[in-house]
Amino acid sequence: MTSTVTVNPTAAKAAISGLTLRYLVLAGLIVLASVGFSLANENFYSLVNIGILLRSIAVLFLVSMGMTFVMLTGGIDLSVGSNVAFAGGVGVITLTTTGSAPLGFLTAILAGMAIGTINGIFIGRLKLSAFMVTLATFALARGLALVIYDATSINVSDPTFLWLGGTSWGNIPVVIPFVFCVFVALSVLLYRTPFGRNVYAAGANFNTAFVLGRRPERSVVWIYALSGALAGLSAIVTVGRVSSGQPWSGLYLEFDAITAVILGGTSLFGGRGRLLGTILGVLLYGIIINGLVLTGTNPYLQSLIKGMILLGVVLLDSWTQRGKAA
Repeated sequence: MTSTVTVNPTAAKAAISGLTLRYLVLAGLIVLASVGFSLANENFYSLVNIGILLRSIAVLFLVSMGMTFVMLTGGIDLSVGSNVAFAGGVGVITLTTTGSAPLGFLTAILAGMAIGTINGIFIGRLKLSAFMVTLATFALARGLALVIYDATSINVSDPTFLWLGGTSWGNIPVVIPFVFCVFVALSVLLYRTPFGRNVYAAGANFNTAFVLGRRPERSVVWIYALSGALAGLSAIVTVGRVSSGQPWSGLYLEFDAITAVILGGTSLFGGRGRLLGTILGVLLYGIIINGLVLTGTNPYLQSLIKGMILLGVVLLDSWTQRGKAA
């Protein structure tokens, strides 16, 4: 006995055009923001500032890609900023103790992954609130970072450990090609593997995914572990940027990542979003923040603008979701 699945061509075209329109709007906003800030400050398009911009958003790229996986399941990870500080502390302490940069890299990634795995077990296996669990690990990881660093920064001079975050080819930071490689690898994982299909299934309907045998609770554990591993990578880049490990690194990074991911079209309610949108969202958000700094905007006003952007994209996502449900 055979069965056929009928696909509505009109609905498919609408979905495709909606996605394309979203990306075109983001690209247009990126161009408008770039032109506007270049008119406000002639140094915006300088190679030096472009290098600063790319280096400053490299960490946000990495963390936001992990946040995309998390939010595709309808979850959230408030611990990523603190996790960057904690993982960086573990990596730096390992480096100073053993003198081995590769071991420092490994322990930083594993430390970040450990916090992510804790999140995943409590959220995926024990079915606890993602908000409350990651809020707890947000405090836990930051507290551990303060203990590890004894609330003071630790200078790092090992050139191998600093290479990824601190080296440039001309005015292009080497971390940017690295981020692109991570983006390609995660895209293959999300769009070309059963794991990626499980991610979307868990976000679309967790209970249905469970009934269909997709084991969404197991997928959630791995998703948060992935987010933690990317936080560990981000910690290595962060230490390389400033040549030191700092207990307050990654402060408010979770806020920036959530804003960029929603800006890129990933739904707060799960099941909808793509990594390309996240990349465009990060780029637009990074350009806005860089432009505000370059034009000498009051730091307190910058926080106000960040909050308004997040509120705006959350409202937009909620209205979009209501429109689809109607």
